[in-house]
Amino acid sequence: MKFENHYIWLEKHLPKFLEKLGIDFNHCPGIIKAHGDKCYSYRCLWKENNIPFSHGVALYLLTYLPPYSAEVRETNKGWVAPDQWVIDNYQEFLPFFD
Repeated sequence: MKFENHYIWLEKHLPKFLEKLGIDFNHCPGIIKAHGDKCYSYRCLWKENNIPFSHGVALYLLTYLPPYSAEVRETNKGWVAPDQWVIDNYQEFLPFFD
């Protein structure tokens, strides 16, 4: 994947990605600007796991949206780190990326 600023990539691809998952992008206005900066510390970890940064950020943003928000942070099963959730679930979501 050619390097592209993840904000530009998300603006271009996140609405369609969410649509494929049954989530209306219009119901989460501002999610990119509100949470897109929180992933910089995960860049190296995701790279080590062969996850393009923009894909990692898109999955990370899912952690703020139902039903995925129930699978991370404080859960019925205890703490689930969102950066690790991205790694653990990347292959499942890979077919939904353009």
